[in-house]
Amino acid sequence: MITKYKSQDREAIIKMIDSIYREYGDKIYLEGADSDLLDIKANYLQHGEFWVKQDDTGHIIACIAIKRSINSLLEPTASLKRFYILPEYRGSGLAQQMHNTAIQWCKQNNISQIYLWSDTRFTRAHSFYNKHGYKQQGIRDMNDGAMPYQEYYFVKTL
Repeated sequence: MITKYKSQDREAIIKMIDSIYREYGDKIYLEGADSDLLDIKANYLQHGEFWVKQDDTGHIIACIAIKRSINSLLEPTASLKRFYILPEYRGSGLAQQMHNTAIQWCKQNNISQIYLWSDTRFTRAHSFYNKHGYKQQGIRDMNDGAMPYQEYYFVKTL
C-alpha cells in the first residue's frame, strides 16, 4: 500500500535515495541539492504531499512527492519531486502506481500542469516520463550536489 509520509520515514527515505544515487557514482548531498529531505513536512506537506511504498518487511522501496507552485500566475501547476524506486522493484508496475497517486492528487487539487527536473543520467525515468505524456523542454547545469550534474526539464498537461 502507498502511504503518506510520516516523520519516522525520513531516515529510510534518505538512505534509499542515497543508494539510488550511488548506482550512478554519486551520493546524497544534504548540505545542498538534497537539503529538502531534512524537513519533508515543511518542504512538501504545506503545499503538496509526499508518499512512500514499503515492502512486506516495512522497508521503504519507493517514494514520490508533489508540490503546488504557489507563485504561478498563469495556471495551477505543481512540481513532481523525489520520484525514486529501488532497482529490484523497477518494471513491476510500482512506478505507475506511484505516479497515479500523484496525478490523482493533482486532479483533486485542480492542478492543470505538472513539471519536473530529472538528472540526465536517469534514462529509464525519462522513458517513463515520455511514455506518460511528459514533454522534454530544456536542460540545465547544476552545481548544488556532491558533484556537478545536468537535469532535463519535463512538462505534462493534465
